[in-house]
Amino acid sequence: MLPLLYFLLACLSSPKQNTQNTSPLRYHTTQDSSMTDALKIAYTGNMGVCIEHGDKTVIIDGLHEFYNKAYLYPTPGMVTELIQGKFKNFSSIECCLFTHLHGDHFSGNYSKKFLEYNKESIIAGSYQIREGIEALLSKTDSIPRRINVVPYDNNPHIIEKSGIKITAIQCDHSSPKRHGKTQNIAYVVSINDYNILHVGDTDWNLTLKPFKALDIKNKKIDVAVLPYWLLLEPEAATKVNTFINPKYLIASHIPPNFSKQYQKQLRDTFSNITLLTNLGKVHYYKK
Repeated sequence: MLPLLYFLLACLSSPKQNTQNTSPLRYHTTQDSSMTDALKIAYTGNMGVCIEHGDKTVIIDGLHEFYNKAYLYPTPGMVTELIQGKFKNFSSIECCLFTHLHGDHFSGNYSKKFLEYNKESIIAGSYQIREGIEALLSKTDSIPRRINVVPYDNNPHIIEKSGIKITAIQCDHSSPKRHGKTQNIAYVVSINDYNILHVGDTDWNLTLKPFKALDIKNKKIDVAVLPYWLLLEPEAATKVNTFINPKYLIASHIPPNFSKQYQKQLRDTFSNITLLTNLGKVHYYKK
């Protein structure tokens, strides 16, 4: 119930805003020559991030459609750019990862289009993700061969593609009483010398087992992408430092009406935090 409670409080604490993505997308890139070798992370709505270093590109939870007015989502034009490798300052995507099948994280239609356009690229996710895509395919379609299923067995699983290493593991969805049947996957993406953690929708107590199996504290995480409710909990700073100790922190799954009070709380608590609120904005991180 905790994530739902935070969401309701966030919505009540801020003026109502128009959440429909009807206006043209405006990119918020920084033309800074000192950042040319930095890790780039673009915000693609809700928990969606497109990650790139050099010519290696991974997108996580970034291809999703309108699901509910409570969540930001990429415009159709932005999705087309991402799928076709035309997103500003980013190259073609080699790996498309999904944490779980909820509509604010995953679209079967967009996944199918991604694999049809990118003949060498792969998708990774739970068996539920594979089912969601296969339901849209013909029996003779060869696409399923490029869908990597992460077994839901509490063990780390390695996927390697084009010099990108992905470590995936079961990390149960938040509020198990409501979402106990939803298979949520956490990922550590290693691109060149950078390690990025993305946990999808989860709670701190549900991360203990996967973090131990991954030995996450010793992974030297450069950027951790976490849902905002984990970072508003009591002792959140201690938990982040004790369990992950990332160099940079990203708060995601932020609703459009997120209160200024909570924004201030997050920034006051974490000096190294980025709040994902501006669709299409590109953030830069250096070692």
